[in-house]
Amino acid sequence: MVDFTLLDALKIIIPIAIVFLIVYLVLQRRRSKKKLKKNNRMNQEYKYNGFTYKEIPVKDGLTCEIIHDIPKPESIYKFYSISKFSVDALLKGYLYASHPYELNDSLDSSVFLIGSRRRLDFAYYQKFLGEVYKTEEELLEFYENDNVEGYYSHNYIFLFWEYMSSIFGIISLTGVDKNELMWPHYTQEKGFQLKFDTEKLESSIRKNIGTDGCYGLFPINYTDKLNPIDFSDFKNPTIPFFYGTNVKSKKWGYENEWRFIISKQQMGIPCSKSGLDPRPDINGIKESRHAVYDKELVEEITLGHDFFTGREFAIDRIDGKSFIVEPIDSKNNWNYQEYVDLLDYIHSDLSDKLFYSGRKYEFDNDGVPYLIRTKERLEIEKIDEKKYKLTRTNEFY
Repeated sequence: MVDFTLLDALKIIIPIAIVFLIVYLVLQRRRSKKKLKKNNRMNQEYKYNGFTYKEIPVKDGLTCEIIHDIPKPESIYKFYSISKFSVDALLKGYLYASHPYELNDSLDSSVFLIGSRRRLDFAYYQKFLGEVYKTEEELLEFYENDNVEGYYSHNYIFLFWEYMSSIFGIISLTGVDKNELMWPHYTQEKGFQLKFDTEKLESSIRKNIGTDGCYGLFPINYTDKLNPIDFSDFKNPTIPFFYGTNVKSKKWGYENEWRFIISKQQMGIPCSKSGLDPRPDINGIKESRHAVYDKELVEEITLGHDFFTGREFAIDRIDGKSFIVEPIDSKNNWNYQEYVDLLDYIHSDLSDKLFYSGRKYEFDNDGVPYLIRTKERLEIEKIDEKKYKLTRTNEFY
């Protein structure tokens, strides 16, 4: 019989224990890394195409900071066509915060920019839809029907997006002044352009709305492909929402767009402006989509090249640089009253800030002429109630 002492046992057990301890520590370290990676993935930030979307705690919840390296322009511009809405916005001093259904690109801020490659936790549904359904069984049935293989949480995401769109609006501006495409695309050469000092406009809107209701100014993230963001990667919807309102195709890059996101209650949903949507509009408070600014911040107003045409105005040329105009009051001039109101306001409040979008030749190094768009200072004088004398100054900018 062989004597087996406690010391002999320890000599066997201790090396085995050390091995198990090392394995345990390695596994724990891996789990910690996975947990840390998951926590970083679940709600902290999202990087895409050189932009970082970072969740920021605020007093009443969360917001998103959009981090980028694009210099903010000193001046910012808004292009308008002629309509009762654009003239009203100028006269009252506000920018309209559009619903995504009102944007000119149906892919812009689309619900389809948010998706999920796995089913969301039921807690999302309880938090957002718990008061909508009478019983938890009904909500659970909706949850199961909304999560089929390869098509996860589509209805939940749509309801979330539509709710958010009823309390948020988008204000689009550009950092480019004499843009070759903005004039024809947004004014049909007949509208007008406003110029603002960027910092002063931001400050004014925040002062009038409140910091918690104004986000931006952000540049658009122009990308080759419009990749949807995965909702299931985030504990909160803040980053997916801001990402969805911030990405556009590079084909729109000529706009050099900068945006405010405005948040107010009861902004409404214009369902009738969405293709193949039979639902009636969900009406909100009209003024909720107005972002008011101090009217004296308008630094320039530039009229389009075709602002004054013989269809809408009686035009009398005095000499090579002066002419008299009067809006024609006829059923064919749909914007008659808008022309009257706009010219009256320009004369009374913006006469020293008036410009005209024209054209002229420049010459390259070889003496070959080429055509460019210009901005020329214009003088305005009121002749009678609705008649104005306009004088071109040959002062180009």
